[in-house]
Amino acid sequence: MKEAVEIELLRFAFTGVNIIPTVLFLMIQLYWLVAILGLFDLDFLDFDLDLDGSEGVGPIGALAVIINIGQVPVALVFSIVAANFWILAMMTYFLPIEAGGVISGILLLPELIVSVFITKFEIKPLRMVFRDRKGEDDIEHKVLSHKCRLITDLEYGRLGQAEIEQEGASIVINVKVMIKEESFKKNEHALVFSKDENEDFYLIAKPLLSEEYYD
Repeated sequence: MKEAVEIELLRFAFTGVNIIPTVLFLMIQLYWLVAILGLFDLDFLDFDLDLDGSEGVGPIGALAVIINIGQVPVALVFSIVAANFWILAMMTYFLPIEAGGVISGILLLPELIVSVFITKFEIKPLRMVFRDRKGEDDIEHKVLSHKCRLITDLEYGRLGQAEIEQEGASIVINVKVMIKEESFKKNEHALVFSKDENEDFYLIAKPLLSEEYYD
């Protein structure tokens, strides 16, 4: 009996217009399978949307705001939307209508809209997690390849501190000298080249170009 029901639901999923949410759901599963296996670099799906247009955000921007694109990775948001869309489409199995027929096709749009609003509430707990993570990434973006000012004298092998000057509050970072032959005096400028993730400090060196280039 159970196997018969599973076969019937599988047939229903690929009948008529039902194939649209089913294929979308399968594509999302394929995406995560490839991501888990690490076969390709799939960062291209996590793009940023510019919502600062002078003439309003438009329908795509409004959709982005509703489902928090920009606060939660795009691939994750679309995956949840696709899953909700497929589940709602499959629930029409219990309605007294033709499987995958005209009425099912008409219902696809409201099902998609409802799935978007369901997603909005489902990803709320994730917003804080990714907001904190994005904040850390933003700090690195403001530090790497930027000019810093040494707060203390610093020699190779020792840990010191430097300041990244910016509008508002400056960013203070822990630094070490990258090149053995170099050393720095207090208030001298250096360039931030990389970050040591294990020890949480940045490697600095003397700028290769004039200091004005890095302002």
